Amino acid sequence: MKLLIAYFTLGYPSQSMFVKLLKAAEDSGVDVVELGIPPRFAKYDGPLIRRSYEHVSRLGIDYWQLLKEAKKSINIPIVVLTYLEEWVNNFTDFVSRVREIGVDSLLLPDLLIDYVNLFEECLENAKEVGLTIFTSPSMPDKLIAKVSPLSKLFLYYGIRPATGIGVPVDPVTLVKRARPLVMNRLVVGFGLSLNDITDVLKAGADGIAVGSALIHAINDGGIDGVAKVLKELRGVIDGV
Repeated sequence: MKLLIAYFTLGYPSQSMFVKLLKAAEDSGVDVVELGIPPRFAKYDGPLIRRSYEHVSRLGIDYWQLLKEAKKSINIPIVVLTYLEEWVNNFTDFVSRVREIGVDSLLLPDLLIDYVNLFEECLENAKEVGLTIFTSPSMPDKLIAKVSPLSKLFLYYGIRPATGIGVPVDPVTLVKRARPLVMNRLVVGFGLSLNDITDVLKAGADGIAVGSALIHAINDGGIDGVAKVLKELRGVIDGV
């Protein structure tokens, strides 16, 4: 079965609605949720997700407590998405906290871009939680091949420079390039249209990740809007 990965900003748009969104996602056929901890500088997120970070940062949320609540509320894996830049000086303590909560994996989008020299160290320090590794077409083929079997749950392949931004690319060509390199489940994300989703799955991707579209759905239609989008995506994925 192809994977549907849903991204939510931790605590967006409010604590109470956030937990309900997670339950709706699970009920709508999502396989894994990514929960983003708002960073000080979101280098690889598009404007919509950045605005969600800004909104949540003003709410004074206890992220650790909310992660505990999230873990208790759903029965599908939770991947915490955050920038290594935020935790590079206390990464071991950060890993200990997410491990105690029972988070299933960590995704650090800047690890292989800005901190590739720390990859082995981070992999070792996070071994009790595991890293879901982010890669992109700008990375050397040898690096993608090296890290793919080390990635927990799946390997994330971001086909555009930032989320929710439709920079012209050929998703099929990119996926066909990556597929032979990846000894793991290959999940594609960053600015996918419905046509892109069908094309990348037919080209060999094992799943897709969606984020900005869900922030749009939250803003426009709340929980019902998110459930509608996710059910539509689930139908598209299952129809490939």
